[in-house]
Amino acid sequence: MKRLILLMVSFVVLSAGQGLGGIMAGAAQRDITPPVGLEIQHYFRQSVGVHDALFARCLYLKDGEQNAVAIVSLDLIMGGFDACDYVREQILKKTGIKHSLIAFSHSHSSAALGAHNHTKVKNDTDSKWNNRTIEMIIEVVKEAQQRAEPVKLRAGRANAQVGFNRRLVNPKTGSVYMGVNRKGPVVPWVNVLVADSINSSKPIAVLFEHAAHPVIVPHTSKLTSADFPGAAVERIQAELGKEVIALFGQGCAGNINGFPLRSTHEKADHAGHNLGDAVIKAIASSEPVETKRLSIKQAHSEIPSRALPSREQWKKMSEANAEDAGRMRQLNRMKWLMDQGKQPPARRFDVYAVMLGNDWCLTTMPHEMFCQYELWIDKNAPFKHTMTFAFTNGYEGYIANDAALKMGANGGYEAASLPNWGGQVWTRHFGPPAVGCEQIIKDTLRSLGLRIKF
Repeated sequence: MKRLILLMVSFVVLSAGQGLGGIMAGAAQRDITPPVGLEIQHYFRQSVGVHDALFARCLYLKDGEQNAVAIVSLDLIMGGFDACDYVREQILKKTGIKHSLIAFSHSHSSAALGAHNHTKVKNDTDSKWNNRTIEMIIEVVKEAQQRAEPVKLRAGRANAQVGFNRRLVNPKTGSVYMGVNRKGPVVPWVNVLVADSINSSKPIAVLFEHAAHPVIVPHTSKLTSADFPGAAVERIQAELGKEVIALFGQGCAGNINGFPLRSTHEKADHAGHNLGDAVIKAIASSEPVETKRLSIKQAHSEIPSRALPSREQWKKMSEANAEDAGRMRQLNRMKWLMDQGKQPPARRFDVYAVMLGNDWCLTTMPHEMFCQYELWIDKNAPFKHTMTFAFTNGYEGYIANDAALKMGANGGYEAASLPNWGGQVWTRHFGPPAVGCEQIIKDTLRSLGLRIKF
């Protein structure tokens, strides 16, 4: 398929030279646990209680030239572009911070964030919680900004593996199914960035990142939970002190499940405590970040969706599914596009890089990215330390690599297309991204000026 031309690249270089001062940092958190009765996602079920609280946390960084970024970590499953755009606009309006990153842990025992006064709610309780949560996100950014003080930064990494690759191929049918693929690719580490107060010589915040779906809590539990990321924060604070703000960033976990899948709260806590121990090890072996320059770059492209089926295939599917009202509604939506001569909408793809010279770089992407993208960035980006978030500033489903997308209908839950009715066929995109998206993604990342090798 012909590659989509990059629509727009916007560079924002925030530091032209060495600042007069050093790095300032501040951190804060707010409890955003939904009330009992609010819907848990995913699977959808109504909560009857709370196993552990959900939080909004913020790490604010500023250099000597007043260049700043707010990194927000949310114990929520996701938020669409409409929600994230609104929150970021309000942060800019009420704090003056031009660049903010809204990162979701993707816990499947939490709730989703909608836009302010959004209409897709089950009841008034959901709407009130959603609007109040947005207010608290802005409050936590304000507080982190107000608490900023001179810091020294450290970066590190330690071995860690909460889960396994979840894609297995049935040798008889050639189709992908979900399971435990112990030989499949994973991201086998945890990355950390520590902000130490110059005044007290003690850490005020720890930003840590690992890639694994928070799906260890069973889908049958009706207790709200942050899953293993929440337990990891608990373990870090037990070691460093409750006053230290520990922020989790979800890596490229689109094809990695936490292990054991949908088992017990106790096993989720155990996995999180192990991850927390790995964070402590990474902190112990961390290296100083010497650079005092903070720079941010951003780029935008669009990822095309897979083409609609042929009219002949559409006819066969409509005949085969005539008695299934849900499938027929989706098929008729497809037909409307076909009659209009249109293709399914593309996926928005905004990427950011927060850099401290050549010492450290945080790269963020939206969506559920396959782990191969994080591994590629880590291998090719020219920094001493890298950290990669997915699920940031927006969400529109899975972004597989081309090898998975080329499997077509056999591509499994994350990458399959019609006549397979699984996965993203039910979305407004009517299927996964088109083959060729991997190159678009890598070109967009290269356009950040990270000097990523070809």
